[in-house]
Amino acid sequence: MLIERNNTTQGKKRSLILAGGGMRLAYQAGVLIALEEHDIAFNHVDGTSGGIFNAGMLASGLSANEIADNWRNLDIKHFISMRPLKSYFKPLNMMGYADADGIRSNIFPGLGIDLKKINQFNKGEITFNVCNFSNKSIESIPHTRVLEDHLIAGVSLPIVMPAIHIGEQWFSDAVWIKDANLIEAVKRGADELWLVWAIGNTATYLPGALNQYVHMIEMSANGGLLEEYERIDMINKLIEQGKSDYGQKKPVTLFVIKPEFPLPLDPDLFFNKIDARSLINMGYDSAKKSLKTMPSSGVLQDVEATKMKDPGIRFNIRNEFQGTLSNNKNQYKVRFYAYMVLSSNNENDHLLIYSSVHLELFNREISCFDSEIKTSKLNNKNILEYTCHFMQNRDKYILTASWKLGSPIDLLLGLEFKSVRVSIANVHENDDKMEGTLYQDIKHRMTAWFSTNIRKQDGKPGGIGLKYRMASKLIHYAI
Repeated sequence: MLIERNNTTQGKKRSLILAGGGMRLAYQAGVLIALEEHDIAFNHVDGTSGGIFNAGMLASGLSANEIADNWRNLDIKHFISMRPLKSYFKPLNMMGYADADGIRSNIFPGLGIDLKKINQFNKGEITFNVCNFSNKSIESIPHTRVLEDHLIAGVSLPIVMPAIHIGEQWFSDAVWIKDANLIEAVKRGADELWLVWAIGNTATYLPGALNQYVHMIEMSANGGLLEEYERIDMINKLIEQGKSDYGQKKPVTLFVIKPEFPLPLDPDLFFNKIDARSLINMGYDSAKKSLKTMPSSGVLQDVEATKMKDPGIRFNIRNEFQGTLSNNKNQYKVRFYAYMVLSSNNENDHLLIYSSVHLELFNREISCFDSEIKTSKLNNKNILEYTCHFMQNRDKYILTASWKLGSPIDLLLGLEFKSVRVSIANVHENDDKMEGTLYQDIKHRMTAWFSTNIRKQDGKPGGIGLKYRMASKLIHYAI
């Protein structure tokens, strides 16, 4: 279990801090799966802004895999619920350009967020952060007395959604003050802080109103985090002197899981340029990489802790294949999902593939990790070979997928990625390998064509010429 009230490892008390990031926080579900696989349990969970969705699901008693399934099956469009039409005739007097009806009526039930279960949760401590606008302060509300209106207020970003009136005070999203409440975890005695970060943090300032609104959030979120680090540094000095007020015996350490590149913005998710499944797979991949290399002493609490690479020009395509794989004994129905992201920055091209597989044999969808990409040439066709691993009941499996690719024109017309050759084997029982060819039907090829996305360095959509150049780079990657 991810949350265990009395769990301690070598006398440590852990807090899981789920920072914000809007609708994109299906990403955190993948991280939760990886943490659960690694038997990392927490005494306390804290959610801020969009992190409230995942904290709310944990407090509702859901497992990491159940949380991921709920994100995959969620209708993202319910995040946007319009206000009465007459409101838009006076745009400068609006409390927000959308309201919370869709979140309250569809998103919370769809994600399995159940207030009664949250209030009665007894496996650990869970806190939800809101901005008390009336007092201009952060309030961290424990799960035992949180209201649905608190949860709604905690994800009500100014301009986008109105603040919520609770009692005699107004409450809204806490992101403008802080996007992760590390100090609340320290006050509750945590000496290991596990921060799951999804807000962008690159050095480039981009043009355009949307980018600059996002930059304001990034500045507030990352700036607030740096101030938290300074306070923790002071607390650690007191701990070393035996003067801590919060019960820690050892200095507070920080562990951070974050994406390698900034996550796509909410509009890309809303318009199906990326989906929750791909974000889950990205989060799982990020966590597996981080847990593999994470020093036991944690990371330095400085500006580099949440820094990400500048993606430059981004080109992505999403594919879904299905069919049967066979071994010596049986045939199994399989679905294979692959989200490809090609980044081009300063003439350096970087291809990443995030994937998951649904096997009839296991009756569930499983995200993959430890990916490797190789390219070769065969009979005038470029071969893109992708190898990754996945876990099932502590067993490790290896999956290999191979595509034959022809021309960038075919890719842009939706004529590539019609099929993929796939093999799956238990790493300890390779003689029982299942293999075969999976196909992408016309419906999913059309979805892939529509969701193919190109973004320039300034975040704006690229034209057909740039899309052709990036498609060509993908077809001929590293050949």
